[in-house]
Amino acid sequence: MATPGNRRVILDTSVLVASDANLSDLICQISSVSYAELHFGVHGAPDDSARLSRQHRLTMIQSVYGHGIAFTDDTAHHCGLLCGRLRAQGRSPRGRAMYVMIAATALTLGVPLVTRNTNDVDRLGVELLQR
Repeated sequence: MATPGNRRVILDTSVLVASDANLSDLICQISSVSYAELHFGVHGAPDDSARLSRQHRLTMIQSVYGHGIAFTDDTAHHCGLLCGRLRAQGRSPRGRAMYVMIAATALTLGVPLVTRNTNDVDRLGVELLQR
């Protein structure tokens, strides 16, 4: 999880839960929306063992990345813009809400989104890095 580098990015939740993502050349931040997804994962765990494992992972992520980037009014504007772009492409934003919100955070900050789920937000005008 160490992230020394000089290129600022937003990490998608898919990268945060991956054990093999190479982030060594990046300055990483995460959206508060990713924290929401991670907390949901903890509370939605099928059993105590999975819940403890997910909570441990969440605690480690919080200790490394600190506070998430807030979902602001500007981010909400960009989220609406991205949803409109999805519709214009004949794609539905439904089922992609969290991905679009995280992508909107990256767009608002003018930084790439590092993700493993490029299909959810490709061709929307957000720079994507796949790791």
